[in-house]
Amino acid sequence: MASAYIGLSPKQIPHASSTTRIMQQIGGAFGASVIAIILQNELNSVMSHNPAVVAVAFDHTFFWSMALSALALIPAVLLPRIKRSSF
Repeated sequence: MASAYIGLSPKQIPHASSTTRIMQQIGGAFGASVIAIILQNELNSVMSHNPAVVAVAFDHTFFWSMALSALALIPAVLLPRIKRSSF
């Protein structure tokens, strides 16, 4: 979050703050809906009332959520680093 403010003038910070908050809200809603769609597709594919079979649908959905989280780590690693001076 802090990297969103790098290079901004003090006058631009309120706009950047609003923009980052909006992007958080949209991203969270989008991510939750993607996971819900994956789970619904998995549940539709099994069409069973057997708890063990339904658990596999949740397992696959959990795998997708972990894979998407790992994919999100790639740009996070590429964010600029702040060099701190030693005392």
